[in-house]
Amino acid sequence: MQAPDNRGLVARLLFGAILLSVLEAGAEAAGNVVETQQGAFEGTVEDGGLVFRGIPYGMAPTGHRRWLPPQAAPKHEGVRPALDFGPACPQSRVGSRSDEDCLTLNVWTPGADDSARPVMVWIHGGGFVTGSGNVPGELFAARGVVFVSINYRLGPLGFFAHPALESLAANFGLLDMVLALEWARDNISAFGGDPGRVTVFGVSAGGMAVSMLLANEAARGLFHGAIAQSGYGTWALPRTANAAVPAPLGMDLNPVESAESLARELIERVAPDAETADELRGLDALELMKAVEGFYLPLVDGVTLREEPGILFLAGKQHDVPVMTGGTSFEGIIMPVSGISVEAYERIWGADYPAARALYRDDFDKSPAIGVKRLFGDNRYLLAARTLALGMARMNSPAWLYYLDLPVAGPPNDSPGAPHGYDRVLLFTRADMPDAGQQALAERLAGYWVDFARSGNPNGGSRLHWPEYREEDGRWLVFGMEDEVRRGVSKERLDFIEARYRQRVQRAGYADPSGKTSRLP
Repeated sequence: MQAPDNRGLVARLLFGAILLSVLEAGAEAAGNVVETQQGAFEGTVEDGGLVFRGIPYGMAPTGHRRWLPPQAAPKHEGVRPALDFGPACPQSRVGSRSDEDCLTLNVWTPGADDSARPVMVWIHGGGFVTGSGNVPGELFAARGVVFVSINYRLGPLGFFAHPALESLAANFGLLDMVLALEWARDNISAFGGDPGRVTVFGVSAGGMAVSMLLANEAARGLFHGAIAQSGYGTWALPRTANAAVPAPLGMDLNPVESAESLARELIERVAPDAETADELRGLDALELMKAVEGFYLPLVDGVTLREEPGILFLAGKQHDVPVMTGGTSFEGIIMPVSGISVEAYERIWGADYPAARALYRDDFDKSPAIGVKRLFGDNRYLLAARTLALGMARMNSPAWLYYLDLPVAGPPNDSPGAPHGYDRVLLFTRADMPDAGQQALAERLAGYWVDFARSGNPNGGSRLHWPEYREEDGRWLVFGMEDEVRRGVSKERLDFIEARYRQRVQRAGYADPSGKTSRLP
């Protein structure tokens, strides 16, 4: 008996399998495509979620657009791939791929659907001279949030006030951040995010950026929660001719630096003969960045930043949104790369330096290097965190203050406390922490951060209850191997530093302990 001919059946089954594969591939591809106001973008499926990298939110700030407020990226036709991170903004860091056409952002989402998930927008640090949005955002997407990271203009390309320029605004990098938040407001729902639940957060320069956004009028309503990690809103900033007067004093209690003079000095190091706006815009971007020594500071320009953030916080002039803020126990480890030498920092304190050194005697007894770094870190970062929390509490807006305190052994971070930026390490490398205790701490930290993004309150689950900051009891949540709520972290030291801060800013207006705002001649 002849065997039946199954070739037709096999062919039909094979065709069906191929067709099913094609249909499934098409469905997957369609699920990877999101329509925005700038056009359609195709992302990739990774770790069970979707990732869209290198989405342009602003036009290239090059040529005549250098040193002008950013303009929204134009709409394109068809589907554009969003598979790779865009270049970092120009920076002198070795090995970084950078380009002046850098205004891009990245989105990680559990799904491009109508779930209206909380949104977290990460603003990178790097002293306003390095960094990019290239981070493992999937760690947050895995927790059910839509995570966005952005690039913004750095150094003299992002914060610059040369007299030849026609713009009164000088913080172009800050305006980049505002434009990115506008993009999120207009487009994030297509990625499964809720434009009414946006939290901005960042460390160091990123924390300072959050502080500036809290004080920037154009950013009002674009975010609904803020986490400023190791910002420095109480540090003296250069001022443009358009800034308000009378001005606060500088860190050394002398007149503060002129932003225009600093811009001229920088250009003198690059191209002494460049004087006109066209000549300045023709200079090489990387050469401008290489002329920067140490970290870079944003500017009080009277437009994008009306005054130093700390002054505005104490005067109740910030946005009324929930805030988390804090710092680490050894912030000063960053001092050697800040551009501020030990000698220069001693000169900043002047006649008050012996009293400051006596207050930090235990640290100086360990080593002079530890002592001066601890003083520097508390002065630059911890005072700013406490001032922000105090300003929020005075306007009855919820604020939560934290202090990360654990020794981190081994080079390059060997220190008597948690080094500057270690909260970022915990948030972005949770699975790779050196021991089970730090991994558990990383999980707790991420839990507080994500719950804050969800509800505007970091408390949830079985974690230790984190009380709101109140001026009368000054409670901080101290993160360590065992978390604890503590009253008055480094209170005597911070009170001493704050007294000098008040002396520095009293000419510019501040809120006294009764909450009344005064402006002194």
